[in-house]
Amino acid sequence: NLVSYLMYFVNLHYRLWLNARGVNLNSIHCFNLSNPITLSMKKFFSFIVLLSMVAFTTSAQNSKDVNADGLVDIGDVTSIIDCLLNPSSADSYRFISINGDSIMDVTDVSFLIDFILSAPTSGTIQSFTVNGVTFEMVAVEGGTFTMGATPEQGTYYNNSERPTHQVTVSSFWIGKTEVTQQLWIALMGSNPSYFHSSNLQPVEHVSWNDCQEFITKLNEATGKTFRLPTEAEWEFAARGGNKSQGYKFSGSNNDDDVAWYDSNSGGKTHPVASKAPNELGIYDMSGNLFEWCNDWYNSSYYSSSPKVNPTGPESGTMRVMRGGDWSSAYLQHRVAFRDRWFPDESNFKWGFRLCLSE
Repeated sequence: NLVSYLMYFVNLHYRLWLNARGVNLNSIHCFNLSNPITLSMKKFFSFIVLLSMVAFTTSAQNSKDVNADGLVDIGDVTSIIDCLLNPSSADSYRFISINGDSIMDVTDVSFLIDFILSAPTSGTIQSFTVNGVTFEMVAVEGGTFTMGATPEQGTYYNNSERPTHQVTVSSFWIGKTEVTQQLWIALMGSNPSYFHSSNLQPVEHVSWNDCQEFITKLNEATGKTFRLPTEAEWEFAARGGNKSQGYKFSGSNNDDDVAWYDSNSGGKTHPVASKAPNELGIYDMSGNLFEWCNDWYNSSYYSSSPKVNPTGPESGTMRVMRGGDWSSAYLQHRVAFRDRWFPDESNFKWGFRLCLSE
C-alpha cells in the first residue's frame, strides 16, 4: 500500500509537471506495468520502504552525498527525487549525474539505492595480504556522535576535550588492530621496536613521519589509499560507532577488560587483540600504545571544529595522538583523551593504526 501511494503521489506530480510543459497527457501511461519507467519506479519505491526501516550510511567523500550532510543515505535519494520533480529549483543544480553517464535521471536513483544497499555494515571485515602477512580492516558506517568529554568520561578531563560538540563522519575502514611488528617488517625490512618478544606485538618507536613512509609503501604494494585516521574518525571508532554503548573506555567501563595500561601491563606492550574488543570488534583502542592520528593538534580546536568530517587545523607543530599506552595512568586511555607530539620524534609508547576511505 505504501509503495502504491508513493507511486500515485509521484505520478500526480509528474503529470502536473508535464502538463505545465504542454505535453499530451493522453500519451502518458505512468501506471502501465509494461512501461520500463513504471517498473523502475516500483523497484525504486520498494527500496524506499526498505531503507526507511533500516539506517544505511556509507562514504560521503564523493558526489553521492547529494545533500552534503556527510552521509550517503535515504536523505540523498530524497534529494535526487526532489531535483527530478523540480528541475528548475536551485537544488537541481546541487549535483550532477552520479552514475557517470552525465545525465541526471531515474537511473541515478537506482544507482544510488544499489550503492547504499551494497555498502558494508559496521563490523564487516576486509582482509589484505602484503608480502605474505595478512591484516584486517573493520568497516565503520558513517554517523553522528558527540565528541569530547561527555558525561561518562568523568569530571577529570583536559580543557582540550571541551566543548563537547556534534560531529558527523562518513563511512570508512579502520585497522582491527594496531599495526604489528610482523606487518612492519614485511614491508619495511626492519623492526624499530623496543619490545619485540613477539612479532604480533604492535610496532612502536615510530614517528608520525615514519608512519607516512610506511603508508606510502603500503599503498604502492596494494593499490589502495591507506592513511592515518582523522582524530574524529578515531574517536568515533573507539566509541563503537553507531553501535556505541557509551563506555568510558573503548569497549567497556572496566579498563582491565579492554586495555593494557600501567596497572596491568607489566611495563611492556602485549600482542594485539589479547584483550576484549569494542562494540565494532576493534582491539586496543584503549591502552597498549598511543596511536598517531593525521590531524595537527590545537588545544582549542573543538571550539571551531567543522561539524562534518573535521580534519584538524590547517597547520601546527604537533600531531594528535590517541588511546593511551602500556604505561598510561587511569585517565589517559579514555576514548576522549587527547595527546600530541612532534611528528619527527618517536618513542616506545607510540604506534599507529591504519585507516581506509570507502
